[in-house]
Amino acid sequence: MTATEPADSELPDRFDLSHNVNFLLRLAHARGDLLFNEAMGDLDLTPRQAALLHAVDRCEGGNISVLTVVTGMDRGTLSEMTPRLVKRGLLNRRPAPGDRRAKSLYLTPDGVALLRLARQRTASLRERVLASMPVEYRDLFVKMLAQMVGLETETRVVHDLLSVTRRRT
Repeated sequence: MTATEPADSELPDRFDLSHNVNFLLRLAHARGDLLFNEAMGDLDLTPRQAALLHAVDRCEGGNISVLTVVTGMDRGTLSEMTPRLVKRGLLNRRPAPGDRRAKSLYLTPDGVALLRLARQRTASLRERVLASMPVEYRDLFVKMLAQMVGLETETRVVHDLLSVTRRRT
């Protein structure tokens, strides 16, 4: 036993999944995905694809490095997803100004239209996801999730990245 591990006498007699944070987060994630698919299924859009389209709209002309920070997704995931969205006609890739090796991403008109539809459905989706929670706790819950995953800090980093990227173009 190390100094950070509890003694056997301090452990509960039973393991209770209803208090296991990782288990509860996994169930919440699965429920969120299910509700997303119900709301957006006819758009043939996954939550990650929607996040990437939103990020490209927010950071028009951004490259994969910028978009990894904005979306919180890793470079491999974005590099894999981007060609599929290009093939579907939702994104355009062009050489980045100032660095011809890098590719800048832009929404196509079809990408803009699809993103508009997804955004129209987002408010009602948010309400469905949070419906089991008392109204007075919903904003706090979302704020705590953002804090938990570091989004409050990342938002400042993204703002700084966007400022630098826009100055270059």
